[in-house]
Amino acid sequence: MQKKIFAYTMSVLIITLVISGFFTFETIKKVHFVNIEEKLVSEAYILSQVLAENMLSNDIEHMKSTLSDVGKELHVRITVIDNQGMVLGETDYDPKYMENHLQRPEVQEAFQGEVGKEIRYSGTLKVDLMYIAYPIFNADNVIGVVRLSTPIKEINGLRRSVNTNLIIAFIPGLLLSLLLMYRISVSITRPIKEIKDAAVDITHGKLDRSINIISTDEIGELAKAIDFMAASLREKINSIKDKNTKMEAILSSVVNGIIAVDSHKNILFINPMAQKMLNITEVDIAGKHLLQVIRNNKIDNMIKNILENRSFEENEITVSYPEEKIFRLYSNSIKYPDSDRIIGIIIIMQDVTEIKKLEKMRSEFVANVSHELKTPLTSIKGFVETLKLGAIEDKDASTRFLNIIEDEADRLNRLIIDILSLSELETQKTKSRLENINTYDKIMEIVSMLQNQASKKNINLLTNIATDVSKLEGDSDQFKQMLINLVDNAIKYTPEYGVVEIAAYNSGSDVVIRIKDNGIGIPKEHIPRLFERFYRVDKARSRNVGGTGLGLAIVKYIAMQFESKIEVQSEVSKGTEFILTIPTKA
Repeated sequence: MQKKIFAYTMSVLIITLVISGFFTFETIKKVHFVNIEEKLVSEAYILSQVLAENMLSNDIEHMKSTLSDVGKELHVRITVIDNQGMVLGETDYDPKYMENHLQRPEVQEAFQGEVGKEIRYSGTLKVDLMYIAYPIFNADNVIGVVRLSTPIKEINGLRRSVNTNLIIAFIPGLLLSLLLMYRISVSITRPIKEIKDAAVDITHGKLDRSINIISTDEIGELAKAIDFMAASLREKINSIKDKNTKMEAILSSVVNGIIAVDSHKNILFINPMAQKMLNITEVDIAGKHLLQVIRNNKIDNMIKNILENRSFEENEITVSYPEEKIFRLYSNSIKYPDSDRIIGIIIIMQDVTEIKKLEKMRSEFVANVSHELKTPLTSIKGFVETLKLGAIEDKDASTRFLNIIEDEADRLNRLIIDILSLSELETQKTKSRLENINTYDKIMEIVSMLQNQASKKNINLLTNIATDVSKLEGDSDQFKQMLINLVDNAIKYTPEYGVVEIAAYNSGSDVVIRIKDNGIGIPKEHIPRLFERFYRVDKARSRNVGGTGLGLAIVKYIAMQFESKIEVQSEVSKGTEFILTIPTKA
């Protein structure tokens, strides 16, 4: 801009100087021509009076002498012409060689009684001449014309002189003007450049930029306005950022997934929980189409229905990767406060996988409990009816039937006890007692309790308990029940003459308890479901050994009370090992 101001100003200055020089020269030229004309007219008038007498007396020689003297004195060319246009006398040339002058414009004007004036090139003298023709009167009749002419070459000299003077005056004036224009252009453009740089910085987010211009003119006012605008923008943007930060923090902390898309299904926002739920690892998701990020047609169709029907929807979807999850989706349209125009869709995602699992487990639990209760009850009812029909009279049969009824009643009792125990553990109705448990003594007590059961099957019940094993903190009865269930299972599923080993030792700040058998083992595909209620690897065999299907479920819940980790290692026909790692809380 500085160059433009400088160039425009200098162009105006040069044009002004050229025009003023031209008009100055033309004015001087006009004044000079007027002076020459007036001088020639005055001299022509005097000569016309003198020459009138010579022409009337036909004294041509005297006339020529007069012309020669006057021409030398006045330094002008004098020509005398009769009324026929013939040249009678000439100061610079021989009249007899000169052509008729009747048709010359100035001569024609003079014969009309006027003063003839003309400037033209002279073919005789080969120069530009100014001609003044004055009529020679006899009374009121024009009897001839006297014409004075002078070269105007001094006008060209005058022009050169004026041009030289103008140039001499122009150069220092131009230099001074250059300096002045440079200073003016700098003073104008420097604050404008600073304002421009500040505007660019503000555009790039540098809202703390201020303009240091001390001026009371319009530029100073503009600088103040931009500073005020920047301060106002800074305040508003900081306020918006603060609100956005709080909103993002709130949305990011929500346990549910949140997805917002515009009316073209481009993602506006997605919180970290939604990304985690849908296993989204991409960055810079905002602005991308929904199907580029979430390849799920059910979500896409849901959004399509909302955009078309303007309705609230609730759906469930199942995602199988990286693990199977069930999500309940609540979706609704996003509208401006004072308008019905839909600008987007918001989707709330709730992970209901565990809820669904619990519902399924509850349903399966009810079904299993009904089945497990029905089986012994049906058996008891059947044998009671048989006895009533007369079998009671047969002592051997009645005794055998009553033993079966007793066994089924015991089985039913065990089932009810296990169900009640599991229910209490799950609902935490019974408050756990915090006791110091002597791990060594408690394990040895359990071994003594189950030794008789193991002996009946000729199973060798081995112990490998470290004497310095740490004490534990928790409910002693629950701890005892947990180990009894594990050891009892090991004995039940180990063939005769097998081995069950119980080991316990310290590992860092934990106590590790291992119950290992060389029994039938568990297929790998069943291990993940071992701790589910009523789950049996071999249902027929489990019933034969008197299992309720709840023992390991109880073990799991008691282990959770002790903040314990439980692992299972098993191989079919080689045996199973349960490993409990219990923190000592010391």
